[in-house]
Order: sequence, then structure tokens, then C-alpha cells
Amino acid sequence: MQAAERAATAASPRAIAAYAYAFGALAALAFALSFPLSEDFVAGWPLVFAWPALLGASVRLAASWKSAAMAAGVPFFAAFLAHEWWMHEVTVLGMPVLVAYLAVWTVVLALVVRTLGGTRQAPRAPFILALPVALVSIEFLRGDLVCTGYAWFFAAHPLVEWPAVAQVASIGGGWMLSALAAVVAGGALDACVARGARRIWSPVAAAACLGAAVAFGAARIAAHDAVTTPPERALLVVQTNLPMSNKLAWEPAAQVEDFVAFARLTIEGAAAARKAGDSFDAAIWPETMVPGFGLEPESIRALLEGRYFPGDRFEEGLRDLSSRIGAPLVVGSPAFLRLRAEGQRWAWDRQFNSAYLVDATGARGRTDKIFLTPFGETMPIISNWDWLEQRLLDLGASGMTFDLDAAASPSTLAIEAGAAPLRMGVPICFEITKPWASRTIAFDGEARRADVLVNISNDGWFSASKAGRRQHLQVAQLRAAELATPVVRAANTGISASIDATGRLEGSLGAVTEGTLVARFRPATGTPLAARVGDGFAFGMLALAVLGCALARRVKSA
Repeated sequence: MQAAERAATAASPRAIAAYAYAFGALAALAFALSFPLSEDFVAGWPLVFAWPALLGASVRLAASWKSAAMAAGVPFFAAFLAHEWWMHEVTVLGMPVLVAYLAVWTVVLALVVRTLGGTRQAPRAPFILALPVALVSIEFLRGDLVCTGYAWFFAAHPLVEWPAVAQVASIGGGWMLSALAAVVAGGALDACVARGARRIWSPVAAAACLGAAVAFGAARIAAHDAVTTPPERALLVVQTNLPMSNKLAWEPAAQVEDFVAFARLTIEGAAAARKAGDSFDAAIWPETMVPGFGLEPESIRALLEGRYFPGDRFEEGLRDLSSRIGAPLVVGSPAFLRLRAEGQRWAWDRQFNSAYLVDATGARGRTDKIFLTPFGETMPIISNWDWLEQRLLDLGASGMTFDLDAAASPSTLAIEAGAAPLRMGVPICFEITKPWASRTIAFDGEARRADVLVNISNDGWFSASKAGRRQHLQVAQLRAAELATPVVRAANTGISASIDATGRLEGSLGAVTEGTLVARFRPATGTPLAARVGDGFAFGMLALAVLGCALARRVKSA
């Protein structure tokens, strides 16, 4: 990069513009390669330390704001298109809109970096400061604050492949881990383009930050591995390999057939586990695997009284299954409150995407989703107008309906049997991608309410994309390290997994296969700093970005 910088400095304006576009293209390529390219190929993760530096070099060389926007927007549109291409099978029109939306945010990132860090002719703040402030601010806005957030493609996600560094998330959340990547990138960029003492102290400071993170992470992992209490617990994960079609068109005959197949798989998995000497506290089914209208007594009563399918057959089947395997089940299911027949249509008061705890006596507890997936379960802003929402669904995602409610707060599913009660928090599907949602499920303020997070998900939406499934797994690994809480994933088409409280992958089932996995873990104790400060680090970086941009504009106008 340093040689390219010298060449650009001596080049003509047209050549400098070419360098700006080249660095932008390289930044987008490094960004795309830093995320999983398949189920197994994740080796590009170190590029997370490179792409912010390349983006910074691009906007620094760009002759104008328009050039900086083009140098970032066009190649990053291509990068997001490559990663999100799988979505065209779900929504042909929605996919390019989302890709464009993500590319626009990258343009905003580039312009904020340019505002804070300056240009080749007018440098401002060191990039070791400008890059982390800009990156975390834009990730926070895009992933959480604006339109309920799209919390994917964060710099922190690939860094779970370096467990020692990932432990920084337990201090300031995944936001701090993204900041660390940008600090290293900024130090490298300053070493290439800065003048005077900044060229020396900036990379030295970046190396010191990275070294401190590695030392902290190594110590935290060692401390985790040295703990022998409380005793280990286990859950039997059932990966059903049911495609996403069960959310769109699940015919009654197929519902019964699939339910029986899931039960058989669970019984076989339980028998195999016990033959191997493994015990487990509960069996886990993925999101939305129970057909019908849920397990609410009122709903089942309405079905029985009207002799409507499925009656109580699935509820009875789950009770029988729990008895057969000698353990309760956690199952993903819809929940309809006050279900009733009104003429030729069903009506209800509220509908949730839920998880039930079921044993031989029936449903013992339920927790509902508190965050609805943008464009998968709700349309930000647009869902305020039912008629507009339905028109857009008919146009871009025929067959889908957005009629779910979000719960005000989560519930904990507790198993009382065994050496001690086991409290399970259940982030459903994309809730694991939202720091605040997972934190709310795991903690009540600063008090721990869940010993383990059980992430049930319908990852059939990823269609043929095994890379998308692996990225979802990386996000779950980050949540585990961030909240110092083990995570057990049950995804219908994979990747189901067992993740320890440092974010390390302990075991998994391959994508697009059926099978079972005994996920062993040690229940979490204590409260990490990240759970206490919440999104405080991100708010602080956003405040710095706003202040820095305001000061830069004021200096320019003066």
C-alpha cells in the first residue's frame, strides 16, 4: 500500500482517481472474502483487518465526495450481491433492494471516514481513530437504530475464528471487537500514508491494542477452561432438515408425515446417546417445526370442539414423545391466543413465533419472540399500513404473510429435574443477531436469568447458501463470547451446534442434513461487563462520530 501511495502522489489527477477506484474495489473484495464463502471455508477472516484500511485509502485519494461515494458504492454493491444472491429465491424484488440498501450504508461509512480522516491534501484525524469511530457508528445505525436494524456483515463476525481476540466482546460487546479490527486497519493505513510522528506511534498503538486483546482473551479462555463447577449439562439437538416450505405451504398430510419423522429422529437420537453413555436434560427442535396452531389450551379446545384439523394430535404426540425419551422437549411452534372460527375463517387476538417447553403432562412454559425479523416477519415502517404491506408482499414475496406480534419481554424455560434447575433463554432465529435482544433474553438488567441460550432457527430461508448458514453460526459464536453464555443452536437445515461461553465451536451438524447432536455445556455464571454496559460503547462511538463530523464541517466553513 505504501508503494501505491507514493505512486499515486506523483501521478496525474486521472491516475489518482484510478487508484481511488482500485482501492475501493480491493476493499470490497477483501470485505466479501472475510465472510464465509461456504460451510467450511472461512479462511478469509484475517481480511477483516485489511478492508477498512483499503476503504480509507480509497476515500483519502478520491478527488471529490462524489468520487468517494462511487469508489465505495459500486464495488460494495457487487460484494453484497454475491453474498445475498440466495435471497432471490425468496424475494426476487426484495433482494436487489436490500443489496442497494447495504451498499448505501457503505457509502455513508466511506463519507464519514473521509470527513473524519480527511484527504491526501488535507489530512485530519489519524485513521487509527477515524476508522473505528466511523465503522462502529455505521454498524450501530445500520444494525440496530434505523428501521429496526439489519445486524449482518459486521466486522466482528469473522473474528470469532480467532477465539483469543473475540473475547474483547465480553467487555464492550461485538461493537468493541469491530472497533479493534478498525484500529488495526487504521494503524496500518497511518503507517503507509501519515507524516511525522503519526507514522510511528499509530501502528505501534494498534499493535499494542491487538496484543492486549490477545493477552486478555488467552487469560479469559484459560480461566473458563479451569472452571469445574457447576457440573456439565447436556441437550439433545434434533436437526430435522425440513426446508423453508413449511412456512409457506405445509399441507396437512405432509404435516403429519414430517411430525412423525421428527419424532422418530428424536427417539433414535435419544437411544444412540444413551447407548453411548450420554444423558441429556431436554431435546431441542428447531423453530416452527410443530405444525398447527400451537399448544395453547384455548386453541386446542377450539379445534376439538369444531372437529378441525389438527385437533390435539400434535400436542398428544409431543407428550408421548417426551415420555418415550424420558426428557422434556423445547420445540418451535406458532402460538395463537384466543383462536376461534369466525364464519369460514380463523381469527385470533394475537399470534407469536414461540418456543414451548413440553413434557409428558403437556406444555409447561412458553416464550415468544421479542424481535421480528425485518422483511422476513415484518416490514419496518411499511407494516404500519396493512394494505401497503400486503401489496408489497404480493409483488415481491407471494405466499408470505406478516401477521406476527412481538412480545414485550422474554420468558425463561426452566427444567427443574437434575442436579439443579436449568434456565434456558431462547433467542428465536435472527434474535441471536441482535445484541440487545440476546442480552435481554440472557439477563434481566445485570442479573442473569438464563444459564444457556438455546437458539432455535429455521435456516431453510438460506436456500442453497451454506455460506449464509455459516455466517449465522458465527453470529451465534459472537453472542456466546459477548454474553459469556454457552449457546446451543438447533437449525432445521443446519448448522446446528454447541458453542461454549467463549464462543468456541464444540460440535456441530453439517448443513442440509438430518441428525442429532448431544450438546454438552457448563451453565453460565456471573455477568460480563458487556451485559452491564449494553450498547454503551456503540453509543459513545456514535457520539464521537457526530461530534467529529460537526467539528470538521465547522473548520471547513471557517
